[in-house]
Amino acid sequence: MGIQHNGRMPRLVDLLSAPGLDALRPLAGPLDATEITGIRLEPRADGLAAVPAGTVAVLLAPVPDHLLDVAVRDAAAAGAAALVLRGGEQVAGDIAVQALAERGRIAVLTTDGDLAALVVAVDRAVAGDSADALARIGAAARELASAAGDPERAAAIAARLLGTPVERRAAGPGEEGASAAGPDGEVRLAAAAQPGHPGTAIRSVLALAALTAAGGGHGDVPVRSRGHLLAELLVAPQDQTARLAARGRTIGLPVDGRHIALRIEAAALPAADRYRLLDTVLPRTLTDVRQHADGHVPDGVHWNAALVDDALVLLGTWPTDPGAPGRRKALALARRAVDRLRRLHPEADLRGGVGAPHRGPLGIRTSAREARAALLKPATADTAPVTAHDAAGLDRMLLEWYASDTAREAVDELLAPVSELGPDRADPLLRTLQAYLDHNNSPARAAEELHLHRNAVGARIRRITDLTGADLTDPETRLALQLACRARLSAPPGPA
Repeated sequence: MGIQHNGRMPRLVDLLSAPGLDALRPLAGPLDATEITGIRLEPRADGLAAVPAGTVAVLLAPVPDHLLDVAVRDAAAAGAAALVLRGGEQVAGDIAVQALAERGRIAVLTTDGDLAALVVAVDRAVAGDSADALARIGAAARELASAAGDPERAAAIAARLLGTPVERRAAGPGEEGASAAGPDGEVRLAAAAQPGHPGTAIRSVLALAALTAAGGGHGDVPVRSRGHLLAELLVAPQDQTARLAARGRTIGLPVDGRHIALRIEAAALPAADRYRLLDTVLPRTLTDVRQHADGHVPDGVHWNAALVDDALVLLGTWPTDPGAPGRRKALALARRAVDRLRRLHPEADLRGGVGAPHRGPLGIRTSAREARAALLKPATADTAPVTAHDAAGLDRMLLEWYASDTAREAVDELLAPVSELGPDRADPLLRTLQAYLDHNNSPARAAEELHLHRNAVGARIRRITDLTGADLTDPETRLALQLACRARLSAPPGPA
C-alpha cells in the first residue's frame, strides 16, 4: 500500500515536493487529476498508448513539435497520470497541446535531471516504504533550519514534506503529536496518524518541526537567514533601516547595491503553499529560468526572497546601476518566473509587479513599494502576468495626450481596421504589435514577453499588416503605431 493522502493514493501535486523530485517542472495540464500507481520509461512515443493507467510516463526520445499533440493524446487515452518530456519547453507556447492536456486530464512536465534518480524517487514516494520515510526525514532536517523560532512556517514546511496537514495544536484521538518548550511558550503540532513507515515519518518530522519552531522567539533573537532579515527590513519603521542594514551586512545580504524588487501577490494560496513557493519552488524556478535565459541575467546579481503580508518579494541586487538593458532583462526574467508559478497554481491567478532600480537599504523599500504600486494597474484577460512600475511616467503622458479629441481621432483612424474585428480579436493583435515594436521588430523577443511561439507572433503581425497596409520597416509608421498601441491599451475602459 502506498502513502495515503486523505485515504487515497498520491497524485502528482502531492509528489512534486517529495525528496528527489525537485527537477520536475510542470508545463501543462492538471496536477491533481489522476492517482499515481508508478513510473515507466518509454523509449519511443508510439509506446505511450499502452502505458498502464496512473503511470508517470517518461519519454526518452525527443518528440518533434508537430507530433507533441499525438504523444499527449495517446498518453491521456491510456489513462496516464503524467507525461514527462526531456526538454519540452516548447509545450509552454503551444496552445493546442495545453488545451489537449487539460481536456485529457493529464499533466505534462519536463526534466533535465537524472532519470534514474527520478524513477527511484517516484517509486519511493508511491510505495511509502522505509526509504521514503528516511528521505522525508532527511529533507525535514535540511529545510526546517530556515524556520527556527517560527512555528507557523515550521508547520507549513512539515505539512509540505509529509503531504498531509500539520496544525498548531495538541494532538487529538487518531493523531500524532509533538511539542517543545520555547521562549514564547510551548509549541504543539499535530497531524493525522498513519500506519507503518508513513507513520514513522510523521512522528519524526513533527518532532523536528516542534524543536525547530521552539528554537527562538521573534523579539531580539538574531535573524537566522537573509530572507528573514529582508522581510523585517521591508516592514519595520524607517528609523530601524540603518540597524537592520548593519545586521544584513554581517549575514551577507547585499544591502548596498542597486535593487529591483518583484512582488507576487499570493494571498489566495494557503499558508503552506506560500511557504513552499518561498522555500523551494521560487528558488528552483529562478535557477531554472536563469539557466534558460540565454545570458539575460549577468553574473554578479544576487537574489533573495521573503514573505511579506502574504506576498512573495523577490529582490535582485546589482553591484552597479543595471541601466535600461538590465531593467529589461530583469523584467523578462520576472515574467518567466511568474509564468512558471502560475502554471503550478492556476487557481490563484498569480500576478507580479516590478519596481525600478534604487540604491542602498532605503532603495530596497522604495523598489518594493513601486512593485506593489505596479500591481494596482488595471489588468485585462490578455495582460501579461507581470507589470512594471512606470518610472518615466510614459503611461501618464500618453494618457494625457490620448485624452484630447485630436489624438483620439488619430489613433482610432490608424487602428480602425484592427478595431473593427471587435475587442476579443483586436486586443491580442494590438498587444502583439506593441510587444513586436517595443522589441525593435523582433518576433523572438516579443514571443518571449507574450509567452507565445514565435510563429504565432509572426502570424499575428502578418494579419495586422494585411489589415492596415502598414509598412513596419518605415520608422515614422513604426513610431505612430507604437504610440497608438500604447495609448489605446493603457487607457482605462469606457469613454474618454
